[in-house]
Amino acid sequence: MLQNTSPIVSISSMAMLVELRVSTWTARKRDSETSMDVNITKEADQSASSVYKYLMAGSNHLDKIIKYAAKCRQWNGVQTLPWMKGVGLLPMESFFKYREQLGTLESNFRTLCEEFFVAYPTLVNTQAFRLGKYYKAEEFPHVDSLRGRFRFEYNFLPVPEKGDFRVVCEQRVKADLEEQYEKMYQEKVQVAVRQPWERLHEVLVKMSATLTDSADGTRSIFRDSLVTNATSMCGMLTLLNITKDPELERARQMLERVINGVDADDLRKLPSARVELKAGVDEIIGKFNW
Repeated sequence: MLQNTSPIVSISSMAMLVELRVSTWTARKRDSETSMDVNITKEADQSASSVYKYLMAGSNHLDKIIKYAAKCRQWNGVQTLPWMKGVGLLPMESFFKYREQLGTLESNFRTLCEEFFVAYPTLVNTQAFRLGKYYKAEEFPHVDSLRGRFRFEYNFLPVPEKGDFRVVCEQRVKADLEEQYEKMYQEKVQVAVRQPWERLHEVLVKMSATLTDSADGTRSIFRDSLVTNATSMCGMLTLLNITKDPELERARQMLERVINGVDADDLRKLPSARVELKAGVDEIIGKFNW
């Protein structure tokens, strides 16, 4: 675990909290009859296993939405630092770009959903053939109620600090609440501050391993993303370094210099290029107290 972290500071003016919830209809239904038959066949208790059927089997309409929802969550995880479950810490410098990209993601998500809703009545009829004896018309929700199962919701919130308890209560209770929150706040900040270091370390270690040729001179197979991921990391660290940690900025600048002008094709062709880049990456790994 990384030990190179900045001291606790107030971050309420440097970042905000963002809560993003993207949910979809799973289209999965427990088949009680088949579950019973399976457990009887296996001579097992009826709680031993359950069989679930996928109501939209064979159709890619819903699959596209589910995959896109996962893509949105993954994107959000890259743009923010961890705070608590479902809530990320967003650097203020990233807000306007984040908000613009979020709007695009939301628009694309809703477009996919509308396409699904329009096709849904026809898809339900088609599923009668695809599901065979699994098919039960009553298990398919009406399209109007189905709309409520697809959500793209988000909230932007300020980062609360110790003095934000505004409840009127007995002074000792208030003091206890403030002390409890202060402890939680410091723990959350420590995790958030450590996260950029961990992301950087992961990229560096992967680069070093990939750039290491085997004893017989055979190189590892790698894609252009070996370089593009490092370039993206340099850009993200500029935003995610919300405490302006000078050591993290120094590490970022070192990586930026090391990969400047590096071409993935040259790395594939030239052993000397791989050796040079690996040496630079290893120097960064050895320079800091990870």
